[in-house]
This record gives sequence, C-alpha cells and structure tokens, in this order.
Amino acid sequence: MTGRVPLLVRLAWAVLLRHRSGTCPSCTGNGHCPRVEVSRIRIRAWRRYGS
Repeated sequence: MTGRVPLLVRLAWAVLLRHRSGTCPSCTGNGHCPRVEVSRIRIRAWRRYGS
C-alpha cells in the first residue's frame, strides 16, 4: 500500500462522517441515503482492489 488515498475515497469517508451526526437533503424519512450506499461501495472497492 502506498499510503495515498484517492480523492473520491476521501470524499466517501467525509460523506460517512457527515451522516454519523445528521442527515442530508438526499436522506429519506426512514434513514436511507443513496449517498451513503455509494460511499460504502466505493470504500469497499478501493480496499479490495486499489490499496
């Protein structure tokens, strides 16, 4: 691992951190947010293939 985290992965982490303390305009009433799902998928893919 090179220790460099791509910008999109850093932004994905920022989305997850933001949703720990609150919601965003994309969040539904039941707490589901498509941005969180995309962020989780992006981080998993980076861990699996990119790191």
